[in-house]
Amino acid sequence: MVSDRRDARQEKDGQPRDAWDDEAQREEEAVEPLSRADAETLFGARALRPSRMTPGRVVLAQVAVTILSALAWRLFAGGNAAAAGWSALFGGVVCFVPSGFFALRLWMSRERTSVGGLVVGEAIKVFATVALFVLVVVLYRELRWVPMLVTFLLTLKAYWVALAIR
Repeated sequence: MVSDRRDARQEKDGQPRDAWDDEAQREEEAVEPLSRADAETLFGARALRPSRMTPGRVVLAQVAVTILSALAWRLFAGGNAAAAGWSALFGGVVCFVPSGFFALRLWMSRERTSVGGLVVGEAIKVFATVALFVLVVVLYRELRWVPMLVTFLLTLKAYWVALAIR
């Protein structure tokens, strides 16, 4: 650590320099964007193709994961299997309903997308998820927490599978 400090404070024109000044100079240098040919050489032609996975398809994948998980919990759960199946179904619904509204919002604003709109949409999605969790906990008396949370997490991770499919 001490040697790093000594290296960072090299003498130049009789004045000490530190790593902060060097970093600031590097940030001020102009960075040229890659051309399409350079990007294809660096990343491959496949990386620049548009993805076939749309937000609507991600939501459909979440619905499929929810149904499969609910059926699995219904078939393989021990004691009150019906309650486990319904809990799993509600856990998936808590995940894919806000995602569906977010995808619909994206589709409706496809002409004028903005970062602020994405942030607001994501905030609405988070609040809707919390509200749906509260509704499920309050309204469903036979709730089984493990099936609900496992299905919620599986449905949530459908995003990662969709990104891998590309």
